[in-house]
Amino acid sequence: MIFALLSLMFFSQAVPLETVVASMNNRAITYSEVLQEGELLNIENNFPPETPLSAEMKQTILELIFFRIIAFEEAREHEVTVDEKLVRQKVDTYKKNVNMKAFIEKYELTDFEFKTIIKMRLITDKMTNRFLEQKFPKGKRISEEEKRKAVEDWKKNLLKRQKLMIFSMP
Repeated sequence: MIFALLSLMFFSQAVPLETVVASMNNRAITYSEVLQEGELLNIENNFPPETPLSAEMKQTILELIFFRIIAFEEAREHEVTVDEKLVRQKVDTYKKNVNMKAFIEKYELTDFEFKTIIKMRLITDKMTNRFLEQKFPKGKRISEEEKRKAVEDWKKNLLKRQKLMIFSMP
């Protein structure tokens, strides 16, 4: 009975947020990063931030984190930037969301860290648009499905070039 009680206590403990769930090019990605990104996606899509994430969604978020890191590195390599005024405007827009203050406090984000999160999103969008402009000639009508497929293939090719280690995720 005591063993069962101790086992229950041990296995019911919350997963430490700093558990490493993946490594990409020797950069650790923690469970808290996945949860943080999930909450921010929930906020962006007008869901309550605490909406639970399915295992499939956590995996999708992890792949999104990989892609954003790669896109940010590619942008730096090709000297692609985003206008600081646009970054400030986007930060201000995000901060107007009723859930954002609690999100920033929960994850103890500094202004610089929050700005960097937003900047990574903008740079990823810019790199994706740049890829699509190079992939498809101007004036050619391309369906959203064709664009989505091209971007997914591009992401897969970028990931193939990375040194990835993925661990189990809670």
